[in-house]
Amino acid sequence: MKTTCKAAGLFPHPPVMIPEIGGRELSRMALTIKTEEEAMHKMVSSGIETVIIISPHNLCFHDGPALFLADSISGNLSDFGYPQLSMTLSIDRMLAEAVLQEAAPLIPLHRVDEAEARRYNRTLTIDWGTFVPMYYLQKAGFKGKAVMFSPCFSNYEINEILGTIVERTAARLGRKIGVIASGDLSHRLTPESPNGYTEKGILFDKAVMNALRRRDKTPLTSMTPEFIYEIAMCGLPSVYFLFGILGQRKADMPCFSHEGPFGVGYGICLYLPHGEDEKEPVHDVRVKLARESIRYFLEHGTIMDTPSPLAPDLEKRAGVFVSLHKYGALRGCIGTFLPCYKNTAEEIIHNARAAAMDDPRFPSLTAHELDDLDISVDILSSPEPAAITDLNVKKYGIIVENGNRRGLLLPALDGVNSPEQQINIARRKAGIRNDEPIKLYRFTVKRYF
Repeated sequence: MKTTCKAAGLFPHPPVMIPEIGGRELSRMALTIKTEEEAMHKMVSSGIETVIIISPHNLCFHDGPALFLADSISGNLSDFGYPQLSMTLSIDRMLAEAVLQEAAPLIPLHRVDEAEARRYNRTLTIDWGTFVPMYYLQKAGFKGKAVMFSPCFSNYEINEILGTIVERTAARLGRKIGVIASGDLSHRLTPESPNGYTEKGILFDKAVMNALRRRDKTPLTSMTPEFIYEIAMCGLPSVYFLFGILGQRKADMPCFSHEGPFGVGYGICLYLPHGEDEKEPVHDVRVKLARESIRYFLEHGTIMDTPSPLAPDLEKRAGVFVSLHKYGALRGCIGTFLPCYKNTAEEIIHNARAAAMDDPRFPSLTAHELDDLDISVDILSSPEPAAITDLNVKKYGIIVENGNRRGLLLPALDGVNSPEQQINIARRKAGIRNDEPIKLYRFTVKRYF
C-alpha cells in the first residue's frame, strides 16, 4: 500500500518562538526559526489535507497515548501571559475515529472527548506543544484539519506503534497527511538553563539528531531511565512516533537543524517520504503457508486442505508456534509444543488459523488486517529435561510443568533476560506458584519469517 504521508518531522515548541512573545530574543534562535519556516512551507506545498500532531504537553496517561476528539478544539497562550494569542483547529473526525478503531486490539489508546477530559479536571485545549508548531504551519498557509495526540512516557515503543497505525490508516483512507512530532530535546544543555546543567545533555541531543539523520533509532533504545531523567527532555516519545510514521520507507530530508540558545535543545528535521510501494519481502514457505491458511479461513470459514506434494521438511512432525504482529504489536500467538497433526504442514495450517481467530487476548482477525500482518513460524525441537543451569534465554525455550498445569515460553523474547525471569513468566502462564515444585524442560526453535 502506497503511503499518503507527504511530509513528517520533528519540531520544537518554545513559546518564545512566537514573535509577540520572543521579541528581541528571536535573534538568538534565528537558525531554528529559519528552518522551521522553510520546513512548514515545504509541508504545505506537499499538498497535505490533514496534519497529525503529537504533543507531550497535553493530557498524558501512564499506560498509553491519547487522541483528542471533538469537531474543533481551541486554545491560547494565556499560561504565558498572552491570552490574545489563540487558535482553533478543525478535527478530522473520520481519520481520528478510524485510528481509534485500528488501534483498539493493539495498544491502549485513550479516547479523550470533552466529557473524558472533565473526569481529570481538564478541558479539551490546544496546549503550547501543539500551538507553536501549528502557528508556523498556519503562517505557511495551511487551512486543513488536524488530529491531535499526546504520547506515552512509560513505554516509548507504544508511540512508534501508534505512528505506524496512523500512517497505515491514513493510507487506507487515501488521506494526504503531514506529521508534526512536537518536542524539545535536553532542557539542561548549558549553565544558563533554568533547569540546571549536565554534560550529558549535549550527548542526548547529538544521539537524537544522529538517529534522525541516519533513520536509525538503535542508539536511543539503550538509553537508561536514569540518563533520560537527568537530561530533562520532553521530545523523545514524539521521536519514536515519528519513526513509526516513517517505517522503512525512503524519504528525502531537505531541512535539518539544531541549536540550544537558552540551554534547551531545539531540533528540527523534515522528511518528505517517497510515495512508491515498499519492496515486497521474500517469505519462507512456512510463513506463506500460515498466511494462506488464515486467508482461506477468512474467505471460506473452513480449514484449508494440506497442499500436495510437500517439501520434505513439512512432511515431518513437530511442534509449531505461529505468531502474528501488526504494526510491531502482537496480534495473536498460538502453538503446540508437541505435534498434534500428521505433519508440520498441517500443524502450521491449524495453528495459524487459531492464532488469528482463537487467541483469547485479542478479537478475531478481520480480512482487512491480513495484509498488514507480519507472520513468523517457530518449529520446535522435542523438549528435553533440564536444570536451570542448562538454560540460555536466547537459545532455549522452556516448559514448566506441575501435574496437568504447563507453561511454555519461547526463546529470544524482548525483555526476557535471565533464566529466572523466563521460569517466573512460564510459571505465571501456567498458574504455578513460586513455592510449588516444577519439572523443567528446554527446547530449541527454528524461526522463519
